Amino acid sequence: MSKWDEIKKRLEHLGGSVDLLADGHKLSLVKLHNKKTIFVRVYVNDLVKFEWTKAEEEKPVHSEGRFWRPMKRAAYKKKAYPSLKRIFGKKEADRAVTPRVIGFVPDFGTEGAAVAHLKKHFPDLEIVEPEQEASE
Repeated sequence: MSKWDEIKKRLEHLGGSVDLLADGHKLSLVKLHNKKTIFVRVYVNDLVKFEWTKAEEEKPVHSEGRFWRPMKRAAYKKKAYPSLKRIFGKKEADRAVTPRVIGFVPDFGTEGAAVAHLKKHFPDLEIVEPEQEASE
């Protein structure tokens, strides 16, 4: 079983968690719920600081934001495209309805989404076994 499958398996059930090491940071992934919504939250060094959500030029301002999900939004909805095109022209209208990264959030909708993000950006991360934590 690959480490990616192992991470998904540990996050399969509500309350499931897994600790990881990536780029010198300890990541804790926990499957939580908020009333009817179930999601996976990523804690970096056992913290979630919302100053880490900031983005400049579609990159995280703080290095801890790299582990979180990029949140993309467009300035206008696609529904407004025809009127924007008449007002500003095609080039500007295309730019206005194209989503871009405006911040980073610690929550992923599914364990698969969290694993896909980590797999893409941190292929060499390690799973920290519970007995390793106790001995440190």
